[in-house]
Amino acid sequence: MKWVSKIVASGAIHGKLGKQLASQRALHEQLKLLLPTPLDSQLKASVLQHGRLTLFVASPVWASRFRYLMPQLQRQLQQRGIRVAKVRTAILPDESKRAARIKEGDQPVLSQEVGRQMRQLAKTIEDPLLRDALLRLSRHSKQL
Repeated sequence: MKWVSKIVASGAIHGKLGKQLASQRALHEQLKLLLPTPLDSQLKASVLQHGRLTLFVASPVWASRFRYLMPQLQRQLQQRGIRVAKVRTAILPDESKRAARIKEGDQPVLSQEVGRQMRQLAKTIEDPLLRDALLRLSRHSKQL
């Protein structure tokens, strides 16, 4: 939502979108105030559309904890004049952690046996492009 805020603030988009963004941001802040600790810090984003409130959290574990609070949260919002017909959770993983996991493993490595089978298969293929591609791929296998 931060990049949308920058676009709206830059004057590129006005009117209805700006109002919707401000409304969603205000709702998000209200939700964080209504949530107990530590759930308040786990709410990554929220969207209210057509009476459906979607709460975005970082993991399935937090989503299940949020589900226990949904009836109470729905009542509190309605007491504040915010009509919510349905509340649901959705997972919004933390991108920095995802990038770190990808870097840890760098590239997948094929087993020696798979590499040997790919080289064997490449010998039987007439198409030079496909044969070369298989040979290149087989080089990613573990070496002795």
